[in-house]
Formats: sequence, structure tokens, C-alpha cells
Amino acid sequence: MKKKRSQNALPNFKSKFERKIWEELTKEYRNCKYECDSYKYEQPVIYRTYTPDFKTGRAKVYLETKGKLDLETRKKMIWFKDCNPNIRVIFLFQNADVKLRKGSKTSYGEWATKSGFEWLDARKDWLSAYKEMLKA
Repeated sequence: MKKKRSQNALPNFKSKFERKIWEELTKEYRNCKYECDSYKYEQPVIYRTYTPDFKTGRAKVYLETKGKLDLETRKKMIWFKDCNPNIRVIFLFQNADVKLRKGSKTSYGEWATKSGFEWLDARKDWLSAYKEMLKA
């Protein structure tokens, strides 16, 4: 049986970056939840589940934090988006200018735009920009 976490306990973050973003989000969004919802998506021939990082209250709008954006994650996010077009995922990159791989001309931010995702850069005033995106 899964242990229930007390309401005041911090979630089990996968990175220091996620914890930092949690701390900033919970100042503005008291009901912010971490990895609270899971959705099925279809990877060709394989059925998988994706759990977005943050939900700040709006239905079907999630903030996905990424320090590293590897090929497997990029494929997963494209498949997820194809299977769930009514769910809005906004990337928050630790540094949106990082290239996809050594020698690539494409940055994380450029990949996200090209792939039809909204994104923010944590080095900038991302929280204000996030609030503006939620108004849209």
C-alpha cells in the first residue's frame, strides 16, 4: 500500500531545479500541485504514461521544467501532444539557448517553437511571462 504524504511535506522532486521552481510557484499559487495528474499517450506500438511536473490551478495547463532536453524526451512530448491535443504543456527551460546536442544549430527554445510548444526561460522573468500566458 502506498504511504500517504502529509499535507505539509514537500513533494519528492526529481531535481533541484524542480524544487526551486516549486518554491517560486507556491508563493504565487497556493494550490500549486506537483505531478498531481497522469495521462496516457501512445508511443507507436507502446502505451505509456506521462506525468507533467506542475499544475497551478488551470484545467489541462501544465508547466514542464527541463534542465536537459534529450531525444527520448523530445519524442515523448511530441507523441503526448499528438495523443492529447486539448492539454497545454508549457516548457520552462533552465536555459532555452542550450543546443539539442553537440554541433546542433537548434536550441531547446527553437525546438519547442518548431514543435508547437509554448516555452519560457528560467533565466528571465519567467513567472510574469507565465502569468501572461495563462491569461490567453
